[in-house]
Amino acid sequence: MKSHYLRFTSLLFAALILTGCFGAKSPQDVTREFWEAVITQNVDNIIEHSTLVDASSYDSFNKKWEGYQLITGKIVIDDNKAEVETELSRMNDAGKNNQKLNTYLIKQNGKWVVDYIHTAESLKGDVFDHFLGQMEQLGKTLSNTLYKSSEKFSIEMQRLEDELKAFAGSSSDEANKIIEKHGKELKKSIKELAESIDRALKEHNEDLSEEEKRRLLKVSDDLNKNQQTLSQPTISNINQSSHNLIQVQQQLDEINNKNITGYKKQWHDWQYSFERDMQSLLGALSAKQKN
Repeated sequence: MKSHYLRFTSLLFAALILTGCFGAKSPQDVTREFWEAVITQNVDNIIEHSTLVDASSYDSFNKKWEGYQLITGKIVIDDNKAEVETELSRMNDAGKNNQKLNTYLIKQNGKWVVDYIHTAESLKGDVFDHFLGQMEQLGKTLSNTLYKSSEKFSIEMQRLEDELKAFAGSSSDEANKIIEKHGKELKKSIKELAESIDRALKEHNEDLSEEEKRRLLKVSDDLNKNQQTLSQPTISNINQSSHNLIQVQQQLDEINNKNITGYKKQWHDWQYSFERDMQSLLGALSAKQKN
């Protein structure tokens, strides 16, 4: 039993590293530390305080920040989301250069982090103008972020699966209940994404190219297959489903049609929600195994 506990403790620690559950700071604190890291080019701290996964996903918002000063203003918190009024300024030969925006944050496993993509939209100005001009780049960044997260998630899920197979009894029963609950939620989420894609196809049939229609139809079909797989959720098929969904996301990111910009934003938001759900599942299973 002691060896089981030590293995589960080690696994829990790994999961905590993955999900970032190391104490809670306020949205103001996270905003300040994030932008100070941006100004000083401290990429490790940028990743720690944002939804980015690794340095390859960071583009510094396509701007040089050396010499900027930070001022934060009003904050609005709505459940697991927050907005902080942010002003960055510096003096140059032409006078004072001000950059006003909202820093958007989300709560992941009890920890506030900066929603990098949403904040990038605010920095650019109008959300939809930003998507029209930068959708392809943002899509690649987001897909890369999710792919890296999926790799880590898959490793920890496999380790959990191996432990559960070797650990019979009530603890395994409780873990199965968690898996079933998250599997049903994931299935519902996939259904919502499929319905959104079907609506886009119906509403914009004349605006889409034949290749775009073909791609969206294939994505919809793949999502329906994922729903069927999750009718009886297990760690194995949730793990496999996560890999399939990364491929689905990459397919969606390759469609850059200005007529479906609103739907593209919905699909990007869904991708972030999917990543958070996977992290939540891993954290719940690891916590249950410790008990």
